[in-house]
Amino acid sequence: MPKTYTAIESWIVTNLQLTPSNSIEQTYERLERQGDNLPLLNAPQDLTNPAHFIEEAVIWDFALHLAGCEKVLDVGCGDGWPSLRLANHFPILVAVDASARRVATAQANARRLGLKNVSIKQMSALEMDFPDSSFDGVVAASVIEQTTNPYQALREIFRVLKPGGKLRLFFEPGDNSTKGVSERVFISETEDSPGYHYVLKHSRPPWERNYLVKFPPTPEVKDAFRRLHSLIERLGSNPRQAPEIGLNFLTENQTQILGVSWYEIELFTSETMKETLEEVGFEEVDVIYSAGTFARRFFPLIQEQGLSSIQLAACCRALAEISKDISAPHISGEPIVAVRPK
Repeated sequence: MPKTYTAIESWIVTNLQLTPSNSIEQTYERLERQGDNLPLLNAPQDLTNPAHFIEEAVIWDFALHLAGCEKVLDVGCGDGWPSLRLANHFPILVAVDASARRVATAQANARRLGLKNVSIKQMSALEMDFPDSSFDGVVAASVIEQTTNPYQALREIFRVLKPGGKLRLFFEPGDNSTKGVSERVFISETEDSPGYHYVLKHSRPPWERNYLVKFPPTPEVKDAFRRLHSLIERLGSNPRQAPEIGLNFLTENQTQILGVSWYEIELFTSETMKETLEEVGFEEVDVIYSAGTFARRFFPLIQEQGLSSIQLAACCRALAEISKDISAPHISGEPIVAVRPK
């Protein structure tokens, strides 16, 4: 077991029997849905909402970086993002995810939206069941770092891209500029086990470790989780700042714990992701500002101007047009564009 860094982690490792796991089994198969505010997927789009404005800009970011592509692959689509939002931009869109639950949700979303040009398959990014050179464009959003072998996932993307095909890659960046560990808690609930999730991120070098503490679905435990949910909403998700959601909760309910699983993922900076893509064989690898970064800074300047949805959507596209050719610092955590050589 790797070295521990926090009081909660030390308590878990000392008092409980750990089972190795991965992000699919421990996290994504347990979530009822990914997020509560994805425009058109699980919420009506409202571009006066800053989160929706930023999301619309990011969709245009993907669309413009892959402009002209006929057949696009979304690796790690989750509940259908960004694939279902990109369906109107490309003739053929194929989406894959390793989680059966996420694929079922994405398929249901595609049917509800009446999309005919999208196919969604359960498939690991580490071993995709597509012939070589199947796609002329690939998008990947916060998935590569979640795999057990990011290098292999990128090799698979390289393999299924046609020569000259382009990749637009977003990732959850690690920050190695300062030392320290951040912590957060969230909960999930399945029929057989309410789950207490403890996540810690280490900054230098950047990595993330995830624990899932499982409990039985008894009335007593469900009451305890309802109270925990209320505490997280009121106090925030950082157990260091709110011991009530951290060690206090675990120790008070220790006798109810069924077991614990854990996994660790490698996090990237823009620089290390760029270097990895080049090692895989990609060319023209560049760190390019996300349109979402521009939208986040621009929205406060226009939010009081009473713009219509059409005008706001035009702003999102314009921001994507502007950002798509602007290189970002390699330490920034901004996404990357890369090309498979011809």
